[in-house]
Amino acid sequence: MEPNEKLHNKNKTNPPETRKAARHQRKAAQKAERKTEKKRPTEEQKPLYNPFFAYKKRRFPIWQRLIALISLCCIALVVGAMLGYGGLGHRNPFAVFNPDTWQHIFDFFRTD
Repeated sequence: MEPNEKLHNKNKTNPPETRKAARHQRKAAQKAERKTEKKRPTEEQKPLYNPFFAYKKRRFPIWQRLIALISLCCIALVVGAMLGYGGLGHRNPFAVFNPDTWQHIFDFFRTD
């Protein structure tokens, strides 16, 4: 039996006199039906007691996120140095890993 049939069967026994009364009766029947349809949470659905309120276990802990962030920053620094030295400086990009290259760069900053 569909929800509309329930409402129409109910209206046949005691038909309302006006449209407003019929609408009110129909809304009251739908509201009563919705109340019975509400499900109560079962034991599985109830959250366990947690002293940290709505704390959920993270997929990636904070320490893993920090390590990932630091490693990504290091990778970006190396790639940026290779692009800058090789692309803009028109030199071998792998010369960035040579300590003599860095010594030459630091010599520009030191003044005697």
